[in-house]
Amino acid sequence: MDYQAFYAALKRGDVRTVYLFEGEEEYSKESALKALRAALMTGPLPVMNEATLSNPEESQVVAACETLPMLQERRLVVVRDSPLLTGKPPAGEGGDEDAPAEKPVSGDGLTAYVGRVPPSACLVFFVRGKANGARKLYKAVRDLGGVVGFDALEPETLVKWIAKELKGYGKQVDRQTAERLAFACGRELMPLKNEIAKIAAVMGERAAVAWEDIEAVATLSAEYRVFDLADKVSAGDAGRALPLMRDMLAGGEQRLMLLALLQRHYRQLLFARILTKNGRTQAEVARELGVPGFAARRLATAAGAYTLPQLRRAYLKCVDQEFWVKSGRLNEEGSLEQLVMWLLALKAERAKA
Repeated sequence: MDYQAFYAALKRGDVRTVYLFEGEEEYSKESALKALRAALMTGPLPVMNEATLSNPEESQVVAACETLPMLQERRLVVVRDSPLLTGKPPAGEGGDEDAPAEKPVSGDGLTAYVGRVPPSACLVFFVRGKANGARKLYKAVRDLGGVVGFDALEPETLVKWIAKELKGYGKQVDRQTAERLAFACGRELMPLKNEIAKIAAVMGERAAVAWEDIEAVATLSAEYRVFDLADKVSAGDAGRALPLMRDMLAGGEQRLMLLALLQRHYRQLLFARILTKNGRTQAEVARELGVPGFAARRLATAAGAYTLPQLRRAYLKCVDQEFWVKSGRLNEEGSLEQLVMWLLALKAERAKA
């Protein structure tokens, strides 16, 4: 099940005896565990009714589950990062028979036990990142319907989450600004939550979040800063593009990485130009390029200022520049600066045409 199905069941009071929380979104997993804990720990002695175990022996897990709760109906047992779920499967579980065994314990006893966890207990296997779906224990929990996936939020859901977080601080944000915040700071919820707290703190009494508030305090990703740099370059704004490039290099960004991101940006510009020329809407452009709506709008606008042959030239120049550096035909030092100046000259050429 996904996390939404988990929360819906929890709201109905439907709590299973065994779960496996897995996925890349760590904040969502911790939030779900907190919600589960709140639903179960209703008695006066919550500390006595919860056990958190790290890489335990099978007998420890069974003993914790078999212990009766005190003054409440259920007991919570959390097993964190068990190698029985995170490591490579030993021979016989779909793994490589020639691979060295990572742990002598097979996990067969625990695999058999998860189907017999008493109704007085709730056993949660909590895994950082993705669990190994080839393990017997994983398959046993999956067959019981207890695997809960916590993957990165879809763009629409993420925008709503950002708006909800800001609302908790008494702030409001429009869709475009929320999309831009997610694109600028990344889609992981915990870092985003920290950035939102910083933004709300510096806004004072103002309710409406503007991009200037985000830009003033947020830690912007290298991907977004290159997008911003390429946006200024494609607009021919040398007065802002060159200082931004120098700031990024002074901040420790690697030229090769910036060359690769510039190449991707001009590839997106080229595709945006082709798609819009073929009558695609901005929503379709965003979906095809895998970018948020505001980025698709900016790409389409910037691409429209070039001819299709110019964008092909620009993209191929980016490809060549990166290849020449990697092959040793061009020194990395100065390669980014040279490319940016060439792209600015191309934009000036278009403006004169």
